[in-house]
Amino acid sequence: MVKHGATKKRRSGRAGRTKLKNRNHQFYKPPNILDKTVRAMWNPRKSPAQNMSDMGLQSGVNSSIDKRAECAKEQWKAPEAKPDGSKAIELFDIPQTNSANGITKLAGKTYAQTLLPVSIEDQKYIRKCLAKHGDDYKRMMRDIKTNDMQHTQSKLKNMAEKFYQLTKDQVKVDVPEKVMHLMVNYEEEEDDSSSE
Repeated sequence: MVKHGATKKRRSGRAGRTKLKNRNHQFYKPPNILDKTVRAMWNPRKSPAQNMSDMGLQSGVNSSIDKRAECAKEQWKAPEAKPDGSKAIELFDIPQTNSANGITKLAGKTYAQTLLPVSIEDQKYIRKCLAKHGDDYKRMMRDIKTNDMQHTQSKLKNMAEKFYQLTKDQVKVDVPEKVMHLMVNYEEEEDDSSSE
């Protein structure tokens, strides 16, 4: 085997001359601030935008003409202090439905998605899985004959929940008997037509 100039490369001193990193600073090189008051107020753990807002300076001066600067400025707003002095952000359990009566309207991104939130191919796919396993998403995930796309449990659950929210004219496949009771908008339209 030919060594294509290995001796020449070794003698040239190229090998083993990688530049070592400067390890004087633990995370990154701190900024060199000349003004004493700014240096005293500067917190290296915060971003420059947060530090400037803490000092009362505006970081995104072009935010009125540049949308990206405005978004960056909005991102670093300090949380408003509560009357008791705490700055904690309250978290809430967000339900999966949008309205109080439990019906979620699926808003599509495009006109076609608004008319048909779940495509016909996805309806056929999830119908096949629901017909065999009902609402047992774990078994559905492990069955590679019906779940040949090998979707995860959460993906199958999301697909099924979208399928359950479809109206009668949006459903393009037969609904399996195992999950007929879960079709929220489908049953309501049947009740309305039978009462008339």
